[in-house]
Amino acid sequence: MLTLLRIASLCIGLFSCSLLARPILMLDVVQHNHYLLAAAERGYVAKLNIQENDKVTLVKTPTDAMLTAITLAKDDTLWAVGHEGVVLRSVDSGNSWQLVYQHPNGGVLFDVQFINEQHGVAIGAYGLFLRTMDGGKTWQQEFHDGLLPPEDREYLQALRAQSEEDYQFELASILPHLNRITLVEDKLFVVGELGLLAVSTDSGKSWHRLNFSYQGSLYDVTATRQGIWVSGMRGNLYYIEQQQLTKATSDPAARIKDKKINFPEPVNINTIACNQGACLLIGNSQTVWKLDNSEVIVVDKFKSKSFVSALIVDNKFAYLVGENGFQKLQYAN
Repeated sequence: MLTLLRIASLCIGLFSCSLLARPILMLDVVQHNHYLLAAAERGYVAKLNIQENDKVTLVKTPTDAMLTAITLAKDDTLWAVGHEGVVLRSVDSGNSWQLVYQHPNGGVLFDVQFINEQHGVAIGAYGLFLRTMDGGKTWQQEFHDGLLPPEDREYLQALRAQSEEDYQFELASILPHLNRITLVEDKLFVVGELGLLAVSTDSGKSWHRLNFSYQGSLYDVTATRQGIWVSGMRGNLYYIEQQQLTKATSDPAARIKDKKINFPEPVNINTIACNQGACLLIGNSQTVWKLDNSEVIVVDKFKSKSFVSALIVDNKFAYLVGENGFQKLQYAN
């Protein structure tokens, strides 16, 4: 059981407070060795040293765009994506960053995931889907009709029979926002608008949209030992057991028997951060919740701070990120 012992607020430090004049907005966080790195506004990456009293420094990247997501590949390369269709890479633990790609039409990337050292995908608004097969040196855009509802796919196939050009144009225009992509063993899961929950067993080259009960926007998908958690708008939170996932993967038309969890507030649940069975829920509010045997319990309410994402470290601390930088929670199972 997650038991909160102490709450400690972390300032961004003299560098950022003096030069930036206000706390910096952070949207995602990842751990690399004894550092936490957060994707932040104006092209910054915030770097927190958990071995040196949570000292925070800011690293400027080659872009001024808002960075929305950050991840660590298996070869210790760090990747970040964001607005203006930017893809950034760091090979020195986040001390410096290179702009390796920018989409010619701009757009917003919401997440990035590397399957191995060479193979990665990035996703974003209006179905934006990028793939690299050479470690990020080059990126190609793809369009996947498997991410669409059945009725849209039927419409597109009828259109394709008449004109391939019209099919490609229409496909690119009706794809939903893709909000989060998660690698679970050998499968990729993606969630997005219009109840989009899809799975791929071939590294995202083809997708099967699962027959999921909720038809609103979904924001996160997180794996546990026995299944996955899926969260979305207005307090919609679901648990899907592994047996149901296996059945749905082999037969996408099969109806998923998901378990809806009663959530106390109608807020968008942006992030589900889990570690060894303990899960924190972060929404677009000042409240932080935890999951306890499928029951949602309030951890704390902050008067002037809201959070977007979180990371549990060493099963001792949770670091929250949001509109006021880092917030540290100490707890014990």
